[in-house]
Amino acid sequence: MGKPGPRGSRYRRARNAVLAQSTICHLCGHADADQVDHVRPRSLNPELDDADHTNLAPAHGVNGCPTCGEKCNQAKGNRTVSKPVRSRNW
Repeated sequence: MGKPGPRGSRYRRARNAVLAQSTICHLCGHADADQVDHVRPRSLNPELDDADHTNLAPAHGVNGCPTCGEKCNQAKGNRTVSKPVRSRNW
């Protein structure tokens, strides 16, 4: 049996813990992030654990950032971001 997918209970607990600690989007730097992003994309690193707190960071999702309007997590896609926060040239 493989690791639980993104909807697994370990992932949900990790996601909730990350968002309880901060809702500042690691991609644009604005508040009210509503999702977590896999900093190192799982699609490119299948060996990574979905629930690894060190690979999860707050990000704005489908509702978008209330400040800049960016759907940060979707815009990032499966890329690894090496640019500083608030740089939208993924």
